[in-house]
Amino acid sequence: MGNNNRSNVLLVEILIAVLFFMLSATVLVQVFVTARNLTVRAGVETQALSEAQNVAEAIYAADDVDAMLESMDFRLYHNAWTRPSGDYTIYVEGGEVDAEAGTYWHGSVKAFYQNRNVNQARQEDEELFSLTCTRYREGEA
Repeated sequence: MGNNNRSNVLLVEILIAVLFFMLSATVLVQVFVTARNLTVRAGVETQALSEAQNVAEAIYAADDVDAMLESMDFRLYHNAWTRPSGDYTIYVEGGEVDAEAGTYWHGSVKAFYQNRNVNQARQEDEELFSLTCTRYREGEA
């Protein structure tokens, strides 16, 4: 009977060791998934920032901002120019403002991260950043 008790104790020890390794593996999988999600988000943020800077520079150089945005495939929706690009969306808001010495276009270029849940259903977008743009045009004397 002593031999039977020894094998039962050994079986319990093995089960405890397996349970410990399963719990450790679960924690490690969660850590790797979180790291991957952060890496993907950082890549999207870098790509969106580069795109938004290009748009801001194009606004600064354009004589007709609305025509330029339309040529860059932006669509006017609720007084904002929008262009979805994969995992992010670029929004451009602004307009002409009259000043004493001329006019200037003042607005912002924003990027929003398109959050998705486990089932790839879209959730509320999260703002990544906002760039302020101003283009001054001298008035006629």
